[in-house]
Amino acid sequence: MLNNHVLRSVRYMLDLSDAQMVQIIKLADLTVTQAEMVGWLKKDDEPEFRECDDKVMGHFLNGLIFSVAVKMRIFRHRKSKPRSPIILS
Repeated sequence: MLNNHVLRSVRYMLDLSDAQMVQIIKLADLTVTQAEMVGWLKKDDEPEFRECDDKVMGHFLNGLIFSVAVKMRIFRHRKSKPRSPIILS
């Protein structure tokens, strides 16, 4: 399976836009353009298709892990906030 197939699968599974995919890679300290991302997300037989190398895929996966970890921390923080007592009169 090509890295491009993994990128497309994750994108559709998580319902991410091209811009969100670029931001995920940026979280792992790699800057890519939206045009590059579009090329990696094209199907293999399309003329604009560009093969996604292992370096980019690694940064994407690291960024995805970081993104999920941040969301989990925020969720836990919100969940653990003490609630104020309800006073019934």
